Amino acid sequence: MKSFIEMEEEIAAVNRANGWFDSHRTFGEDIALLHSEVSEAFEAYRSWGLRDMTSQPEGGLLPKPEGVGSEFADVLIRLLDSCYRSGVDLEAEYERKLAHNRVRGYRHGGKAV
Repeated sequence: MKSFIEMEEEIAAVNRANGWFDSHRTFGEDIALLHSEVSEAFEAYRSWGLRDMTSQPEGGLLPKPEGVGSEFADVLIRLLDSCYRSGVDLEAEYERKLAHNRVRGYRHGGKAV
């Protein structure tokens, strides 16, 4: 399994090659783009449930992945891209946050959801 840092570097290389590093993006723009991917996951679920709706390849081209799974992958890609751009060590933050959550107690003190 790749580390978050390895995935961030791989994503950055693809994004650089596709021109997404040619201009600066603000932190707010990164958050808005992340939010849009989460919204697309919800819309995919509303349309198709959890089904993979990727069509069959035609003419040797890779089909565009469609469905909740694909949108969740986009969420992860956007998140890792944002961490790379902002210098956030997501692996370290994940470990730190999960350690904290382990000691928070059942439903974090009684929250309903």
